[in-house]
Order: sequence, then structure tokens, then C-alpha cells
Amino acid sequence: MSALHDLSAAELLAGYAHRSLSPVDVARDVLEHIARWEPHLAATWLLRPDAALAQARESEARWLRGAPRGPLDGVPVTLKDNIATAGDPTPLG
Repeated sequence: MSALHDLSAAELLAGYAHRSLSPVDVARDVLEHIARWEPHLAATWLLRPDAALAQARESEARWLRGAPRGPLDGVPVTLKDNIATAGDPTPLG
């Protein structure tokens, strides 16, 4: 099996639906991958691992209830720093 951070959105969603993958495990893997490469790439401006894990736990609970929030619930994403997000500073860079 590929590393979780290498799986496509379709593969992640199929895994969540079949309960062979967990949004929490995927988030942890993605955060570990970021931690490994971020010092070399300086690609992220604002990273909140605790918030990402909390959101992954909420997603996992929805999947376990059979009620994902939407078609991409639990798929990790990053946003460009010029996208305004509630509670986060927006540098408009």
C-alpha cells in the first residue's frame, strides 16, 4: 500500500467508506510528511496540527455514523494564504 499522503482523494474516500482508512490516521501521516519536508521547502505559512487533528476526529466520527459532511469529508487540503479563513490571519501575499 502507498503512504497515506500519496493516496488520491478517491482512494481516501473509498477507504473511509469501507472503514479501512481513518481520517485521523491520514491527517497524522500528512502532518508527519509536512514536518519532514517543511524545513527544506518552507511551503506553509500557517500550520495548525492540533486543529487539523481535531477536524480529522470530527470527520472520522461522521464517517463512523455513515454521515460524511460532503463528498470530500476527511480529505486533507491546504489553502493559499490569500484565502480568508475564520480565525486565521490573512497576509494577502
